[in-house]
Amino acid sequence: MTVTELKKLVAAKINRPLADGAKIVDALVDAISESLSTGDQVTYSGFGTFFIVNYPAKSILDPQGRGHKIIMLPTNVAKFRPSGQLRKKLEKVVQVETVSQSAPVESTSKESAPEPISATEPPEKAGPTLTEDNLNELMPNKAPVVNKTTAASTDLKKVVNIQFRDLDSVKVEKEVLALIPQNIAQRYKLAPIELDAGKLTVAMVDPQNINTIELLKKITQLEIEPVLSTTDEIQAILDQYSVLQDELEDVIEHSDLGISKKELQQAEKEKVEEETDDSPTVRIVYSLLKRAVRERASDVHIEPYENEVFVRYRIDGILQKKVVLPKQIHASIVARLKIMANLKIDEQRLPQDGRFQIKVDQGSVDFRFSTMPCVNGEKIVLRILDKSQGILSLEEIGVEGHGFEILSKNIKKSHGMTLVTGPTGSGKTTTLYAVLGRLMDVGVNIVTLEDPVEYRIQEINQSQINADIGYTFASSLRSVVRQDPDIIMLGEIRDKETAEMAVHAALTGHIVLSTLHTNDASGAIPRLIDMDIEPFLIASSVNTVVGQRLTRKLCPKCKQAKKVSALEIEEIKAEIEKMPKDVKKDVNLKDATFFTPKGCDDCSKNGYKGRIGVFEVLDISENIKDLVIARSTSGKIQEQAIAEGMLTMLQDGILKAMKGVTSLEEVWRVTRE
Repeated sequence: MTVTELKKLVAAKINRPLADGAKIVDALVDAISESLSTGDQVTYSGFGTFFIVNYPAKSILDPQGRGHKIIMLPTNVAKFRPSGQLRKKLEKVVQVETVSQSAPVESTSKESAPEPISATEPPEKAGPTLTEDNLNELMPNKAPVVNKTTAASTDLKKVVNIQFRDLDSVKVEKEVLALIPQNIAQRYKLAPIELDAGKLTVAMVDPQNINTIELLKKITQLEIEPVLSTTDEIQAILDQYSVLQDELEDVIEHSDLGISKKELQQAEKEKVEEETDDSPTVRIVYSLLKRAVRERASDVHIEPYENEVFVRYRIDGILQKKVVLPKQIHASIVARLKIMANLKIDEQRLPQDGRFQIKVDQGSVDFRFSTMPCVNGEKIVLRILDKSQGILSLEEIGVEGHGFEILSKNIKKSHGMTLVTGPTGSGKTTTLYAVLGRLMDVGVNIVTLEDPVEYRIQEINQSQINADIGYTFASSLRSVVRQDPDIIMLGEIRDKETAEMAVHAALTGHIVLSTLHTNDASGAIPRLIDMDIEPFLIASSVNTVVGQRLTRKLCPKCKQAKKVSALEIEEIKAEIEKMPKDVKKDVNLKDATFFTPKGCDDCSKNGYKGRIGVFEVLDISENIKDLVIARSTSGKIQEQAIAEGMLTMLQDGILKAMKGVTSLEEVWRVTRE
């Protein structure tokens, strides 16, 4: 029914001229629109309620079927909920479910969405402005009752009393998923998440879509409780419908994935990807990579053996076997990954390195790709570089207390070098970027030299080292100093030439950040001396040295108290006695509670979730400089640093274990030599 038809109907119903009917409708529309604009609900006794629903930003498939996605901005939509009395009357004429209660263009169907309440259509004949008294005279006892209890808000829970459900850590049982067919769930962007006492909780992008809810009732024969969630989180649940084993069986049964040398050479020559996006191999590769990103893995290992292929993820620093693949599909998976990384497909004798990018959950993720020939075929390792994570702060990575104060003080100096030490995979680059995060400013020029560039950050000039063409750390550093830099970050100091250039840059008014591979902070000094850097230059150029390791964080939802053995207590007491006085006075071992991992669904039964660093921050004080110039051993430098208030990595780890952040087992694992 159009607005004009409504005006005619009202005029006929009250036996008045059309102009009076138009006045009534226009006045009602204005009153409703004004109240809705402030976030109020408008209720007519015996008729129904008008209200506003706020829809968050979302991405949907193009309704015109062009194969791409459309981003829909947040929008407010007027809705009408008929009263029970009106619903009964309408049942004899039309199906009440056709009254609009759905969001604008949510599905890919070509049906147009019903128009919301609007006051844009002018009356057929202009009339005098109606006052509230005139309106009451024309429609006695039918004036709108405005519900003032609902204030203006963009929170859907407050407007329509729909619960928002965070699905980030929800694990849905297979039996629950099976209640709604996959094609229905994908089409209407919804996911069953819980079944309790005959009531099925369904996460929906549009929980007010009555048509969809009625459809679910018919399919499941259950009461439906809709909750609101985001498109990305619902999609993560929908991905659980995909069973990797089914795809593997499809590959083995319907595809010949044995790739001959001739076919590889032809593909390499033409650089043409024969596989479609729907091919089983493409689906398997994408499933493996997507699963790795969602499980917070840092690396993916694809390892061929005699009869099978292991796929392992490095999660929180520990490799975990996730999938076992048949050996016959290994060649196809390797070829697919090489195509994605633009590498030579037919070269299987030499290692190759590359890089590619895919989209996972509306975000872009970079993968650093490396192959290595082994006796059973090529082993693949992929480093996951999730650009959406951004730069972490020093506090977030675990730098605190005296170490935080020393590091913050020294990076504010106008020049000098800050070094971060530790083994491979100890988070050194993340720490350097945390330091850069504190130094970033529009007034400074920051240049990084990395191999490879792991995090791509705006407002920083990042350069990729390429040793194959002679663009090394040393040669690139010569060019960088002519680029008017204020801050230079070197990915690593590997040799004498690079060390000399870094020291020279630090002495000529630049802030230099870099890493060294040593076991602790004090070991950086002998390492530089071993590179033939003069001790007096080291003493003049180095401001701070940070030693670090990464420990796994206990899952906060399932960690449980642990009884510590007498031997461990003695070791902890000994380390506490060595701590600086200002730290030791705040440590109460008697009342401390230590925790151990248990395992739950939220942490995938591991007991740990995420990682945090344990640090020691060595301040190059005047006494330390004297020891450096005297070519003292790392042990003497360590003793002097502890005497001046430095906490060791072991002591920092014990303090974090006493706070319940990590476990003693993790502290012993990463700090014991």
